Amino acid sequence: MHSLSVTGEYRYHIRRKRFVFIGLVVLLPLAFFHSITVGPVEISRTEIVRILLGFEASESHARIIYHFRLPQALAAILAGAGLAISGATMQAVLRNPLCSPFTLGISGAAAFGAALVIFLSGASRLVGSVTLGAFLSSLLATGFIMALSGRRSVKPETIILIGVALGAFYGAGIMILQYFATERQLTAMVYWTFGDTQRATWSSVGIMSLIVFVAIIYFISQSWNYNTLALGEENARALGVPVRRIRLGTMFFASLLTAVLVTSLGIIGFVGLIVPHLVRLWVSSDNRFVLPCSLVCGALLLLIADTTGRCLTPGCVVPVSILTAFLGAPVFLLMLLYRRDV
Repeated sequence: MHSLSVTGEYRYHIRRKRFVFIGLVVLLPLAFFHSITVGPVEISRTEIVRILLGFEASESHARIIYHFRLPQALAAILAGAGLAISGATMQAVLRNPLCSPFTLGISGAAAFGAALVIFLSGASRLVGSVTLGAFLSSLLATGFIMALSGRRSVKPETIILIGVALGAFYGAGIMILQYFATERQLTAMVYWTFGDTQRATWSSVGIMSLIVFVAIIYFISQSWNYNTLALGEENARALGVPVRRIRLGTMFFASLLTAVLVTSLGIIGFVGLIVPHLVRLWVSSDNRFVLPCSLVCGALLLLIADTTGRCLTPGCVVPVSILTAFLGAPVFLLMLLYRRDV
């Protein structure tokens, strides 16, 4: 009888977790359609449906939907999903709830690389050169973190402190460049520190889609190993889990994914830090459910924040990074105060 009750309780928890995931999946397309209806140019929902289905509609309205609102909404979904699942996997392999692409300094490294290219060349309009500089700088920070995380003498708890140091270093570098920059260069540098989906294009959406898809496949395939790592490194090794290889692989894909997202959209903080904690409140710590729920919840959160940014002020779009910071910081402080396991 006892075993039957335990089995029934286990099935109940599994059904509840699946219900949470299905609920998030159902909400995402609804939020997506609402997102492409919001903008300075009013377009009826009926006309938007006709445009999406390929029927005859206003040419100017079709251009707005296809060249602006669709890539912007898709970029928000990809960035939210990528940052959220990257944060969840980093927290799993390093066993530190403060780990995220933002707190490890990777986002700051990308912003520093962009600012350095702008300062040295004055090429504020050469987006390709600035993007390349941001990408190479973020990969350099990624390589440094991976090299340290691969050393046996470095504990997982130490890596977050390394990320904080990197963030402070790159922040100081950006301030120096801004101090000596011209007015035009300073404007371009500030532009790169704001995460904004308005800069998304179909080419950037394509690149982000490829990297996000590959990274998600790797992360989901390691769900059981992430659960085993929660028991401790020694226990995981005793059960046959290649701890070092999984940690390096996870850090590589998470950092590469973050680098691509930051160089495409700019710095968007707190998504990779907050979303995994919110998901664990709903589905506990089983990574078989935490990872897929995190990617859908992250996509939904960033899409809603991006849509809200277009509604707050008439004629002015608030960058999504401002809203995520305003929402993320208080939520995380509440978690620190009221949850002992965070």
